[in-house]
Amino acid sequence: MSNLAALRNSELLQYEFALGTGRTVANLLSRTKDLHGNTDVFNAMASTESSSSPVKWLGEDEFLEASITGLKQASRFLASLEKVLNISVSDLRNALKGKHGTSRLGKLFPAIEHEYWTEVTKAEISPLLNEYRFWLYNIDDLELGEELTSAQSLLTILEQPLFSQLNRLADIAEVSDFNWQQDQKIFENILTQLESDNKSFIKEWLDSPVLGAHYNARSHRMYDSLFSWLFLSFMAKTYGFTSNLWATKKQWAKLGCTIVDDAKPAAVFHYFNINANKEHEALADGEMQSFGRKISIVYNADQVQGFDGSGIEKTKVKPLSVLDKRIDELGVNIEHTDAGKAYYDPEADAITMPNKALFKGKDATRAYYATLLHEMVHWTGHETRCNRNIGEKFGSPAYAFEELVAEIGSSFLCARFGLTKRARVNSVRYIANWLSSFNLKKSMAKLEQAARKANQASNYIYIPKRDD
Repeated sequence: MSNLAALRNSELLQYEFALGTGRTVANLLSRTKDLHGNTDVFNAMASTESSSSPVKWLGEDEFLEASITGLKQASRFLASLEKVLNISVSDLRNALKGKHGTSRLGKLFPAIEHEYWTEVTKAEISPLLNEYRFWLYNIDDLELGEELTSAQSLLTILEQPLFSQLNRLADIAEVSDFNWQQDQKIFENILTQLESDNKSFIKEWLDSPVLGAHYNARSHRMYDSLFSWLFLSFMAKTYGFTSNLWATKKQWAKLGCTIVDDAKPAAVFHYFNINANKEHEALADGEMQSFGRKISIVYNADQVQGFDGSGIEKTKVKPLSVLDKRIDELGVNIEHTDAGKAYYDPEADAITMPNKALFKGKDATRAYYATLLHEMVHWTGHETRCNRNIGEKFGSPAYAFEELVAEIGSSFLCARFGLTKRARVNSVRYIANWLSSFNLKKSMAKLEQAARKANQASNYIYIPKRDD
């Protein structure tokens, strides 16, 4: 486990943790300068959470907030290694597989004649290469016009004059989207199709089993924003797709595949918002905002020729042991009874669940955890956690809204854990009746507001870790 003393003495660690936090090396060191050298790096991250400008560890759904300056720094650092070895960092990562952790680069690559890089070991460089691989894949998904295969190729893009004044990857996503007009037209057609059913798509989604998680076929990154997951699930259900893999035309082409002529496009979202002044801002509760300015059009693997890969749910979906461990880490107070009722009591701050033996049938385990996750989303509403308006009487607008948050949040979590979820019948009926009292615009605003709070709740409970 790395501590701050090791971090301060190792450029490799500095770049690894700077990439992971979206900070520059200088900024990261500055924010932790007053902490003791024996402090574990991860504990150091957590200890800054109470500060006015905390160091936050990025989740997969937040990578657009990454620092461009930090990525430039890391790219320059690794590009120097590429130059010394005459090999890309991706190829270097593959070359190190199976090698002993103490092996020096100078021993593995005899041609190396560089004082610094000769003495670097596999154990020192591998974590940085794994972290950088994550960024190469995900930045490449923004489709900047060039395929990213090395640190030098990313550095070349980031140093273009077009990006010189930008601070975040979200900014790059906006200014580099040369297909925006075309994508917007396709998305508007999809949205019109959904709205034409007089909100039935909302009820059908809530009242149907979750189709599971969705992944990019090239990067294997999960589409885990709420709206992306919602639309991909809806499209898969509508057109009977059996695969959980999607990709853009460009990405399918890179995989050697072609899209069939009558393929149905689906929209995924790089989730941020822009105000009237073209500045990025957080959504205010109750506001009806756009879905974001970066939309990618993807196609399901069932609609391409030349692809023989299978879905990745078996290797990507988190086992229930991960969920059990997370429940223990959160310290959730769960009481089991034979009463057959499931609910969260805000005053006692406790969840009551039916005993596991009361869940029957082949899907008993899945049904149990899906029910528990619904109540856990309610649990996050406590004032010490996500601080939502919970505990209101049945029939009130606040009660209906909280049920919508819980249904969306638990469905999102079920997708992360690979569980099949069927929403509570009573909740669905009540939510559908409540939404029907609004016009379409108001209903969509309520759905979007609930989705944001559900996303916050589900991220509080569990965020999938990055691939190695």
